[in-house]
Parts: sequence; C-alpha cells; structure tokens
Amino acid sequence: MPKVTENYKKEKVDKIVKATIEVLKIKPLYDITMLDIIKTAGLSKGGIYLYFKDIDELLIEAINRIGREQDLIELSSVRDDDRIESSLALLFEELGNYIDSCPAIIGKIRFELMTYISNNPEKADTIMSKLQLNNVGAHFMENVALLIQKGMDQNIFDKEIPMEIIMNNVSAYIDGISDRIVSSKVYGGKPLQRPTREYFQQFVHSQILLLKNK
Repeated sequence: MPKVTENYKKEKVDKIVKATIEVLKIKPLYDITMLDIIKTAGLSKGGIYLYFKDIDELLIEAINRIGREQDLIELSSVRDDDRIESSLALLFEELGNYIDSCPAIIGKIRFELMTYISNNPEKADTIMSKLQLNNVGAHFMENVALLIQKGMDQNIFDKEIPMEIIMNNVSAYIDGISDRIVSSKVYGGKPLQRPTREYFQQFVHSQILLLKNK
C-alpha cells in the first residue's frame, strides 16, 4: 500500500474544510451533517473520518479558517478617555462600518452558532473555547463600558442609572440591528434603509448621551 504523504493529507484536509465552508453558506450550521460534507467534497463515507472525528471538530476548523481570512478592525484605536462623548460616537460608528463590511457568512455563523449552543449547552465550553472568531462585540462593549464609567467618574454622566442597565440596553440594540442585517443578507429579509452606522449614531445621541448631567 503506497505511503500517504503529508502533502496528500494537507490537500485532503483543505478540500474537506473548503467543502464545509461551502455548506455553511447555504445550510444552517445547526443542521449540517457529515453526510453534507461528504457529498460536497466528493469523499467516501469512511474517508472523512481519517481527518476529522466528528462534525463539531470539522465545523470548528472551518469557522476558524473563515475567521482568519476576514478583515478585522482595531476598535481600541478610536477610544480617547479625554474626549468621552466624541469617542463614544466614533466607537459606535466604527462598529456600524465593521458590521456592514463584514462578510455575510460571518454574521450567519455567529447567529446560528448561538442557536446551536442554546440547543446543545453541554457543548458550549468545548466548542467556544476552540473558536478563534475575532470577538469584536466583546471588545466593543468593554470600551463602551470603560468610557461611560470614566464619564460617571468625571461627573459627565448621571451616576444614578446602574451600569448593568445601560450596557443591557446597548447590547439589546446591537443584537436587534445585527439580527436584522443577518436576516436581510442571508435569509432574504427586509434590508435596513440606512447604513448601520447611522442607526448607531442615532442610538448614541438618543440614548447614551441623554445620560449627561444637566
């Protein structure tokens, strides 16, 4: 029996991962099976298990490859603790630009991944700890919270409203807009009428900056 070279293995893995990405584009993540990948990659049923032990391991590799290939922004570069109000507005603007420029498959994966984890909570730690998708959302929320807290410390913002309530409001708004964008780009839903950054700018001025002390 001829010896299998490392290049051969690498080519097979690459073929399988590319096939998985193609399936991810057209089928919900939580409904994908090994058979879907086998058919798309043109492999035998037993051949795929020489490289990946199960569908979770394969999905993690495919999602991580997508994550490595996407263009990322550095949100921390727009945070200026000495110009709190303008920095908050700029952070939301940059997040809006990022969401609009992000490949549709990234939003699709994030949205469907939440559903998958919700339905399989026992897999949360094993899957999420291995994913390398850039967590722009968490980084953004951290910077927003730091700026608002700085504003409270400097008596720019009202200290009477708990930070938890403020951040829950921010998170709920971003999730709502993001879900609408995913619905539009991936599932044929009604598109937003304006660029995302404009919705976020409106939110900053109508919600967050109203926290200012009179």
